[in-house]
Order: sequence, then C-alpha cells, then structure tokens
Amino acid sequence: FWHVCKVADDLDRPILFHPRQDAGNDEIRGYSLSELRSRIVRYADWYSAHGVGPSSRVGVYAGSGLHGLLHHFAIISIGAVTVLANPKMAPDMATRYFCRTQVNAIIGDADRVAACSATGVNAELTAVIDEIDREAPVSNATVPGHAYQHAPDDLTLISHSSGTTGVPKATVFAHRGFFVGKRERLWNFPSRRSDRMLTALPHSHSAGISYLSLALMLGLPTLMIDDVTGAGVVSAMNQFHPTIVLGFPLSLAELPIDQLSAEAQHEVHTWVGMGDASHEQHIRPLIQLGRRRHGREWLAGSTYIDGLGSSEMGMVLFKIAHTPETAHYSRMIGKPVGVVRNAAVLDEHGHSLPAGKAGLLGVRTPSVTPGYWDEPELTAKARRGGYFLTGDVVRRDEDGNFYHLDRVPDVITTVDGPVYSLPIEEVVLRAIGALDAAVVAVEDPEHPSTARPIAVVLFKDPVSPPVDELLARCNAMLDRARLAPIRALVVEIGRAHV
Repeated sequence: FWHVCKVADDLDRPILFHPRQDAGNDEIRGYSLSELRSRIVRYADWYSAHGVGPSSRVGVYAGSGLHGLLHHFAIISIGAVTVLANPKMAPDMATRYFCRTQVNAIIGDADRVAACSATGVNAELTAVIDEIDREAPVSNATVPGHAYQHAPDDLTLISHSSGTTGVPKATVFAHRGFFVGKRERLWNFPSRRSDRMLTALPHSHSAGISYLSLALMLGLPTLMIDDVTGAGVVSAMNQFHPTIVLGFPLSLAELPIDQLSAEAQHEVHTWVGMGDASHEQHIRPLIQLGRRRHGREWLAGSTYIDGLGSSEMGMVLFKIAHTPETAHYSRMIGKPVGVVRNAAVLDEHGHSLPAGKAGLLGVRTPSVTPGYWDEPELTAKARRGGYFLTGDVVRRDEDGNFYHLDRVPDVITTVDGPVYSLPIEEVVLRAIGALDAAVVAVEDPEHPSTARPIAVVLFKDPVSPPVDELLARCNAMLDRARLAPIRALVVEIGRAHV
C-alpha cells in the first residue's frame, strides 16, 4: 500500500468504492488513495499507542469489508499480524478461533466484540471500530509513526478456512509469499484504464484482501460489497456498471440475470470465479452477456475465468477461460498458473500418478501457506513428497490439463470403489436444469461399511415434474457418461432447508 502511494500519479482520484455505512446500499462512496492513507496512518498510530507492535496478533471481527481492509493495512504497517474472522461465524466459534490463534487484541463491531468478550476471549485489548475512529488522532504524516520494514518470512496474516461449516483452520501467510501470487497478475490481469471492477468476495478472507491489494496496485477502480448474494451483486452492477466481476461461485451462480440493466449487461467483459471451480450450468448464462475484446474488435459475449484455489494456496493456482465458443467443460480446471513451479497427481504416499489416474493434487509454489498456526501436525500432514496437498482429488490428461473431481472429505466410498461427487453434480444440473446440486454420501443399507451417492437439488422456481421422473432423467444421462448412478433425489425448497 505504501509503495502504491509513492508511485501513484493521482492520489486524489477515487480508487476504492464501498456502499456508505450510513445510507444502506443505495449510495456508493469513492475513496482516494489520499483518504485511505490518512485513515490507515491514524489507525496504525492508535494501535501503537495502545501497545500493539511487531508480532502482536490482532483479531478483526467486522461486518464491513472496508473496515477490515483498512485495519489490516494499519496492523501490518506496524509489524503486527492480522487475524481475520468471518463475520458470519457464530460468536462462540469466533471465540474458539481467536483463542486458538492466541490473539493479543480484538477489534470489530460493537455487538461482535461484546459477544467475544462475553464468551471468554482473554485478549489484552478489545476495541470497537467506531470508537477507534473517534479516538484515533488526526495526523498529517504520510506513513505511520512506527512504520515497519518486513523481512520476507515475517507473518502478516492469519486467514480462516471455511468459517461457516466448522471451526476453521488458521492459515498463516508471510510477507513475500502473500505477494508473490499477485506479482504475475500485475502483468496479465484483464484490466485497462477504462475498466471498473466489482468484487463480491468475502473481504474477511485472504482472497478478498488479495484482490483488493491487486486492484490498488493496478490503479483499477473497484467497488467492494458486503452483500455477496446474487441479488446484492446485481444491485451493485446496476449502480457501478463494472467491466470485471469477481466472486465465489455461489454468488455468481445465484445472480438473477433478468434483473440486470441493459447497461450493466453491456459493459461486463470478464467474470472471475474462484475458490471451488464453477459448474458449467452456472457459467453458460453469464458468458452470453456483455462483450469481449479480440484484437481491435469487440465480440458478443463475455469471458468467464474459472479458477481453483483454496485458503492455503494464497491465490488461485489453476484457471481456464470460457467464452460462448467453449465446447468442452467436464470439470476441466486447465493448467497451473505461472507462479506454480510444479503440480502433480499423487497417490497416498506422495508418488506421481500417470495421466488418466485420479489422485491427490499436490503443488510446489512459493505462494502457498507456510502452515497452520500452532498446529505442526496438521502442517506436516498437508505436505507429502515435497508437495503441498490442496485437499482436492484430480486427474490429468495427456495434454497436461487438470480436472477437478472432488474435495478429499467428499469422496463417496461405495462397495464398487470411490465415487467422485463433482462430475455427477455436473450431469445432474444439466439433466434437470436445477439451480444447484450437491451429491453426498448416505449409508448403504446392504453394505453398512460403505455408502451410496444421492443428490440434493435446489430449483430457482418450484419444480413440476415428479421426483422419480427427475431421478430417471439424471441416471439415464449418468449412464451415458459412464458415471455411477444416484440412488435418490431430494428436492429442497430453499437453502435454509438444506
């Protein structure tokens, strides 16, 4: 951030946009580098005055992504380490997470900080963000009073893995490693001077911090939103008219296209999905929108950059670009990006498997996490044969393209061998046109030590065909694809019921 402030040619141009906190989501405010710098200096000096310094760990538990980002920059500017918590975490889970990471301080929204204090976090300092805003001294300085120079391996960030499905793993990132994944994107990210980006990533996550940092380095005007539902993304697109839209697959899958204005549809040229790879069913409607540049011409339809990454990888490490002309999906995630030194399909002992064989995805890259906070056994378990195990099951074809088959915990162990859920989900979605699907394991009544796959599906609108007809349609297409049949189909009426 401080380097950006030194080299930027216009410190007063609005660069980062966010819905005003005091006006709901109807009004968007732009912040210049000069304004951001002033606030970060104030916060950093406040932290220093309250005993926060190098190696201190500061838990951030805030609903506003903008608050989280600015306090993260302030915290690391004095050599401390930011410990981000998903604001959707239940307070008792956030408490356990902060206790695990041994935070020295917690800052956040009043209700969240109070809940953590009430449930037993033993932090030396707790503070409400609004109170810090009132107390932090105004300064004319252009850097914090205790500016810190990081060594390459100094920790800067502890980011949670999933914070809504269990107690999250505490993934650590160091100064050089967290930047190296962004370095190549400075040269190849799809941005021009006329571009505007919308990020619907969770900004309490390393992915959100990564892409906002990238946007600032590129000088790319970017709107960050906290409502990352499909409806929230559409509302923001209609106001901001972005040319690039980023989000986790769920946000993009549930985007109500029919509510997009004609101008918003016209302007977009690139969608970027990341984390888990996206389903073909969710990509195809989006790439029919907008336009994309081909040489000096504009072609109808946009590009969807589908990326596979994880909290531990630092940035997306595999990606593939889809356009309206794409004919082949089949869970292909393409080839590793340039920062990856090597990627392989491994057996359980860490030995490379040949093309066509399914196995564990291992990567060698400087961007990957050094490990998990205070959990050496978990850190050691994640490495095998010199590779970091991402937790994914993949296969590779003869051309070096990788295909995502499953997450390791989701593999279904049947009496006939392993069944991978993601290729089946692809077929189920295409067969019945559902909005979303999850293929999961249930106990096999005939073989109690094994399981059978079933599908839980969600439709955008109430479904009319009988469930047995839908099941037969799915299994007919699965048979043609030479995939295992599903033994039952459950139609849910909403995500809350799932």
